[in-house]
Amino acid sequence: MNVLEKAKAVIDGFDFNEEHIAKFNESAGTELSSESLKDYLKKWLLYYLIPELTAYDSEEEVPLGTTKLYGLPHLPDSMEFPEDMIFAGQFNLAEIKPHDIFNEVPKDSGIYYFFVDVNGVESEVFFYDGPVDDLKIREYPNGDEYESSKILNLTGKTEELYLQSEIIGWWIGAEEEYDAYDLATIIGADVLKRLEGLLQKEAGSFTLYDHLGSLPDEYFFGKPRYYQGEDGDTPDFYPGFFGFEPPWQEDCFLNLSVWQDKWSKKYFGDIEITC
Repeated sequence: MNVLEKAKAVIDGFDFNEEHIAKFNESAGTELSSESLKDYLKKWLLYYLIPELTAYDSEEEVPLGTTKLYGLPHLPDSMEFPEDMIFAGQFNLAEIKPHDIFNEVPKDSGIYYFFVDVNGVESEVFFYDGPVDDLKIREYPNGDEYESSKILNLTGKTEELYLQSEIIGWWIGAEEEYDAYDLATIIGADVLKRLEGLLQKEAGSFTLYDHLGSLPDEYFFGKPRYYQGEDGDTPDFYPGFFGFEPPWQEDCFLNLSVWQDKWSKKYFGDIEITC
């Protein structure tokens, strides 16, 4: 069982305070049960891979082909730096795949390169799967450089589980002031604390957060972050590939995705921006 499956098993076997839930139902006009509550918790329990960022002042100090944001791309001779684009980052699948519990990463090896224009409207994504020794540091065509390299270190135990609590009032159809009904109100603070302890014991790293803004600024997998609710706050789980806040665009978030086309067998990527 992976870390997410272990956590869901904890929720399935957890005994909630039925009397406390019954009192909440009476006051809020809801028909919440232990089973429907467990369904909610399992749908909003999300897995993230949180990298440790290390900044480098000199690009020559950065290992060729490593997973990183910003700086200069490490490209083979067959690829050109796109004109009028900002280098967002490169992602080495061999470093990411061991943490991919959803099997979302399309390949065990290769490097994705993401470029975006300063307005986040246009983007270019390249994929390379060849010898790392053939990579070279490539300068910006116009001589610019927007940010120094930040390596995304994925070694060690970096997987984390997050559970969103504030939206539960909306989800269960509470009559009044639904956004004030968080998990502690519904199941009791002592019960929630006991559940958190069990999840941390079984799953390792677990955090109960109030909203998506509480998440780290850079992460793999999990739920894509939208500042304007483009996904409608649905509890349906779908993993992203990588999300981060770009330094050149304030109050915006970039969601990256990667995939292999089943017909052509070619590898593709996409950039989605939300501000």
